[in-house]
Amino acid sequence: MKKHDLHGFVTYRLPEGIIRTEAKPGVDIVLGYAIENSLIVNELCRGRKHPLLIDLKHLKSITPQARAYFSARDRETDINAFAFLIHSTFQRMVGNIFIQFNNPPIPTRLFTDEAAALAWLRGYTQAARKAMAS
Repeated sequence: MKKHDLHGFVTYRLPEGIIRTEAKPGVDIVLGYAIENSLIVNELCRGRKHPLLIDLKHLKSITPQARAYFSARDRETDINAFAFLIHSTFQRMVGNIFIQFNNPPIPTRLFTDEAAALAWLRGYTQAARKAMAS
């Protein structure tokens, strides 16, 4: 499993097909970092739909422009579901702001437990496989 060590994130694909990205400690996430990470995520998808686990454990801050870009509202994406793994009240607030104000066009949920987040995302991996087989 190749990990992509980017400016603001570490991003990789799990063997089961879920893409995982983690904010780096102490980094302010700006639009350029969002674009860089999204390009790698789509590269890891290889043209197929995959769910994305976003671990916000180390998130320091994120600009409104980066949040808007991550929402995938005005661009193509190979992601078919977002699961945010949150670890604090601040991260819950950021996640809720993302969902309420950016209104992503794909299923999005917040989780405090990684196993629960992965279980939810697996449903989108299976749905994607079934859709491709049809």
